[in-house]
Amino acid sequence: MTQPNQAALAQALEALAEQLSASDDYRVLRRLKPLDLHARTSAVGPVKRALLLDVETTGLSFATDSIIELGLILFSYDTSTGRIVQVLAAESWLQDPGRPIPEHIAKLTGITDDDVRGQKIDEQRVRELAEGVGLIIAHNAAFDRPFVDRQLPFLAEIHWGCSMNDVPWSSMNMPSLKLEFLLYTHTNTFLDTHHRALDDCRATLHILATPFADASLPLQHLRTNCAKPRVRVAAVRSHFDTKDVLRERGYKWSGDNGKPPKTWCKEILQSELEAEQQWMQQEIYGTHAGHPAIEKVDLRRRYGAT
Repeated sequence: MTQPNQAALAQALEALAEQLSASDDYRVLRRLKPLDLHARTSAVGPVKRALLLDVETTGLSFATDSIIELGLILFSYDTSTGRIVQVLAAESWLQDPGRPIPEHIAKLTGITDDDVRGQKIDEQRVRELAEGVGLIIAHNAAFDRPFVDRQLPFLAEIHWGCSMNDVPWSSMNMPSLKLEFLLYTHTNTFLDTHHRALDDCRATLHILATPFADASLPLQHLRTNCAKPRVRVAAVRSHFDTKDVLRERGYKWSGDNGKPPKTWCKEILQSELEAEQQWMQQEIYGTHAGHPAIEKVDLRRRYGAT
């Protein structure tokens, strides 16, 4: 097909997409476009740098599994609005875990043993990209950070934010926090690749840069929320029969991540503590002696394993 015919076809398809989008009976999804490393937008406030990160691993346990791919996007943003100013770099590395990649991971990611053989993350380059960065972002940072802390400890002193938990998706009527779902529903775009680290970074950046109906940007919500003082509430000495109530409230069993004490725990904003203590007394402890343990959260250690 000649170039003019390709252009004509693209124009016709776009016109058709617009017609479908205008109907309440259809919703059009567009393929997520590649990042533009040259475009720059103006800023109205101070500009800072952030690093968006994603890992693919051999499994779910940071203690026994390994990173097989690391994706990074370095970008600058307007601190007064959360608007992306410029994408400065987008890089990824494969890494040999030293053992066969499990079959289900290979199917999920498309990464094979042959792909990673002899490969290693360029830690010096990662260090260079992290220079001057004040915030690292991951979608489900509680999964990514323990893996990254173990292999790249020089990133440990940088604040982490989570595009899944630090953005008020539920208040924006988003019933699922999965990256693919947010990409579809919030941005009307899709990725048709395997779960590859850099592609997931691209998707995450896109959802953070797409405004809500009120014109606010998810990135600004994230930046604000991950800086708020927080506490960790632990339901120590709670009765076994209250576990379902605690789970429904959002508490998680700390035995899964090694954080002492091994009990049901939840991280909340400092401003929510009084109400949470009242709920605990009424629903968990009742007339029994006992009260939750309260621990201030070190914001630089959020989402870490310890």
